Amino acid sequence: MSGTRRTPTGRLHKPSITPRAIELFKQLKRCRCSCAPGQRFECPGCKRREALDEQIGLECGTPVWQYPCLERPGAQNPYPPGHANYQWWQERDRAPEELWEALECAAAARRAPSEAAE
Repeated sequence: MSGTRRTPTGRLHKPSITPRAIELFKQLKRCRCSCAPGQRFECPGCKRREALDEQIGLECGTPVWQYPCLERPGAQNPYPPGHANYQWWQERDRAPEELWEALECAAAARRAPSEAAE
């Protein structure tokens, strides 16, 4: 008899939200793009955001193929209809948006007790 007898568990990977990931996320939210029209990802703000995105991905343990690991919920499709990547964007994985929301909630929860103490 060939093959395996193991049964898949069906567990999904959930990223771990650490205090360091929350701090990196706060820094990422402060990054601002100053790219010239027609240029993308060339300014210091975009480069810093990309580096922080990578660090957050490592900290949270996101899969390596999930890039970017964070995406602002409700982001508009940057590709015009008819572009090769337009359909891909429409059907992409929503995990980066879910991680953004989880980090947003964790940052708010971490902020709430300190505000209550004041």
